Amino acid sequence: MPQVEKKSISSRFSFVYGLVALAGGVFVMMAAGASNNVADAAAQNRPVDKGQLVETMTASAVDGKYVVEAPGRLQSRQNLLIVGEVAGKITYVNPKFVLGGRFAEGETFFQINKADYEAEVARSKAGVASAEASLVQARLDNERRLDLVKTGAVSEASRDQAVANLAAAEAGVAQAKASLIRAQENLERTTVKAPFPALVTSENISLDSYVSPGQELARILDTRAGELVAGLSPRKAAAVTRALSILAESKLVAVAKPNEGSVGSGTLTGYVDQFSPSIDAASRTALVVAVFPEAFSAENAGRVFANDFMTLEIAVEADQQVWRVPVGAVRKDSYVWVVKDSKLSKRLITVIDHEGENALVASTDGLEGEQLVLSILSEEHEGLKVRAASTAVAQLQ
Repeated sequence: MPQVEKKSISSRFSFVYGLVALAGGVFVMMAAGASNNVADAAAQNRPVDKGQLVETMTASAVDGKYVVEAPGRLQSRQNLLIVGEVAGKITYVNPKFVLGGRFAEGETFFQINKADYEAEVARSKAGVASAEASLVQARLDNERRLDLVKTGAVSEASRDQAVANLAAAEAGVAQAKASLIRAQENLERTTVKAPFPALVTSENISLDSYVSPGQELARILDTRAGELVAGLSPRKAAAVTRALSILAESKLVAVAKPNEGSVGSGTLTGYVDQFSPSIDAASRTALVVAVFPEAFSAENAGRVFANDFMTLEIAVEADQQVWRVPVGAVRKDSYVWVVKDSKLSKRLITVIDHEGENALVASTDGLEGEQLVLSILSEEHEGLKVRAASTAVAQLQ
């Protein structure tokens, strides 16, 4: 009897234990399911990495031509230092011979006392007359002695003397004429005239002052034309050379405009004259010379100045497709980043020129419709995930 009761108690204990184990398993499964649900919910709420937001802009194609720019200095084609060639007292000064005075070609600047030089001319003319008279006498004497030698009346030594006297007389005439030429030149030098249409840039004379040979008296410049010499990079020089070859006999138009370093405010239009046969040693650039007729005319007074800094502009034809892009998009002057399928993609470029905040570039890949990245990222590499701004900035004009 006790054995039957013990077996019954054991069976009930096994049943209860199994029920408890089943309940525990169900609880574990429910807890695991809840945990997975929480993880799924967290995963759904976590933001997806779409890349950094970048500002972009679309490049614009340059239509056929673009402008090559280079800084330079405007100068007169001829600058002349006037020095005293003869000594004497200043007896006349043109009222216009002051700083900024303008003269026509051949107009008198000033005069030096002529009296001594006129006297020297007179003496030289008298010397020529005397020498020519001596020459006539020597010729007659030579002819007589030749006749007497034929008759044996005089010796051959006497004839030789007559020939020598004739040669000396001829030399005397030549010397007297040379002295006259020198005296006349010195007389002419007492009147100093403008060798070309001139503008006085400095002067250091006054009436009744004494001048001596070699003394610096004034500086003038030729008002007929100015020239601007500018250094061009190899690519710019090649573009200008190509433009010159296309025009053949026509002149390539050049424009000189004031820049931040200019004193003047006038804009000049001229033409490209030539390339210098040598390069600038400091900048390693090719020097081009542009000529601007009437640069220093009266109409440009106060607007254009000699030795002023100006910017040379030359319109040239592009030999390949050129794009205008913001400078901020250019990296190391050799490439730009574009957004392609929400990733950075590199496009190699060649910078041709700069136009203020824009750059003119050439690219064999083409930039038509591409979104150029303006934003500077701390890390930039091919394939980096980025997001372009919702709307691209309007195309450059």
